[in-house]
Amino acid sequence: MELIFLLFVLAILGLPIWLYVKLRSVRKEKEAALKQLKEAQRENQLLETHHLKFQMQPHALNNILSELKAVSKKLERGMGALSSTLEYILYKGQMNLVSVEEEVDFLRRYVQLHELFVPNLNAMELDDSGIDRRSPYYHTACIPHLATGYLIENAFKHGDRNHPEFLRIKVKLSEKFFQVHVANRVLSKPREGPGGLGLHNMKKRMDLLLPDRHRLDSNREGDVYHAILTIQFQP
Repeated sequence: MELIFLLFVLAILGLPIWLYVKLRSVRKEKEAALKQLKEAQRENQLLETHHLKFQMQPHALNNILSELKAVSKKLERGMGALSSTLEYILYKGQMNLVSVEEEVDFLRRYVQLHELFVPNLNAMELDDSGIDRRSPYYHTACIPHLATGYLIENAFKHGDRNHPEFLRIKVKLSEKFFQVHVANRVLSKPREGPGGLGLHNMKKRMDLLLPDRHRLDSNREGDVYHAILTIQFQP
């Protein structure tokens, strides 16, 4: 009897200890399971992040490809414009006077050449709708070679090429006169370096080739500089 009583007492005393140990073991297993679940979730998030990065990289490369295509087109146009411009300067330079058709074609090519250095192509506009191609002076040598080039060169040298409306050119031709109007946005702080030499040389050439038949007007309105060259064919 005493042995049975002793075993009963030990069982009653040992049960709480066993329950405590068992509960602690279960708690540790649950904590371990939660830890594994969190690690699995974190790894899954990392996999999702890497997948997103993988999706973004081809998109970025496609954007770069589009930019390269745009640059290659600009380079192709620029090379063609440079070739035509050099040919006009070198070979037509032997002639003092050229036709309006030739000078306007040079003007168009010269603007295309500078597209390489202007961020927004829409920032430059050449309006030749005012040219009367029926005028006898359209195909006749009547204006000084590179007369318009000096005005455009001055605009690119001192203008604000980053402005969305950087350059506007209007060309007119009638039976009585030829006119080119160049309007360009100017920088708040002008670029350093000598200026005005090209325009000065142009005026001297005009005085020699077309005395009393030309006029060069210039003025500034706000941030826009205007230069207007007018050549009279008839009084």
